[in-house]
Amino acid sequence: QPNSFTYWALKEQGQDQSTIRNFQHYTSNKLIPLFDESFSEITFTFNSGNNPMMSDDFTMSDEFVEKKIKISKGEESNFIWSIFYSLLDSVIEMLNIVDPSERETNQFDQLEYIFIDDPVSSLDDNHLIQLAVDLAGLITKSKSDLKFIITTHNPLFYNIVFNELKTKTGYVLRKQESGLFELEEKKGDSNTSFSYHLYLKRVIEEAIVDEAIEKYHFMLLRNLYEKTASFLGYQKWSDLLPDDKTPYLNRIIQFTSHSTLSTETVVEPSDPEKNIVKFLLDHLVQNYHFWQGE
Repeated sequence: QPNSFTYWALKEQGQDQSTIRNFQHYTSNKLIPLFDESFSEITFTFNSGNNPMMSDDFTMSDEFVEKKIKISKGEESNFIWSIFYSLLDSVIEMLNIVDPSERETNQFDQLEYIFIDDPVSSLDDNHLIQLAVDLAGLITKSKSDLKFIITTHNPLFYNIVFNELKTKTGYVLRKQESGLFELEEKKGDSNTSFSYHLYLKRVIEEAIVDEAIEKYHFMLLRNLYEKTASFLGYQKWSDLLPDDKTPYLNRIIQFTSHSTLSTETVVEPSDPEKNIVKFLLDHLVQNYHFWQGE
């Protein structure tokens, strides 16, 4: 409806195509959201062709798409987030213009806080990591006085945002025996705050045992190396790699770099590349004295 938030964000603010591109970036460029003219209904279809196409190439009448499909809960969460992400990106860019008279609109001039409540529910680890990195990138890009408050129940999401923002503090809401809650500050140099390094290590180990290494496990491995290097005082996480560092560094960079192109094909790791994950994890554990438990 013309007075709804979605109409305002997607039509009046022109975020429809940006939303679709972001959605496809988190899911697949073959999964196509289609808005009706009034932006009161959205349907999803699937491109069955071999050639990936940009979202603005599609219309309701295109013959190369199949009938409407039902998307998963995770894909639905991705789509909802993509709307807010697209709008947030636009707002940040607008407020980065120092002179208010030069901004496209002054609707956001009085905006002081952005509150984001656990945007990763129903997402798998791959999408969760991508979203965390992208969100941290948005926040870092903001040059105005905007303040961001992010809440989550997910320790992996917290860890990635925490590390990407290079912040020194985070907070945990703990329930006391009295039933009251206490907001506890966690220092960035407290390595035992959440034992994230052990959590990441366990996730990678489980994937190795299950022979289920995917692209995002390289990101987890890099995150683990970064956290260990920071704790031990190394300037670069790559300093912890085995002697012949360059091939391993290039391989990790290959799978942890991010592209904003929704049409880019994601290359999945080969079997030898998957073996690199196990080799580098073993190297880190054996040479940098991870606590193994009793």
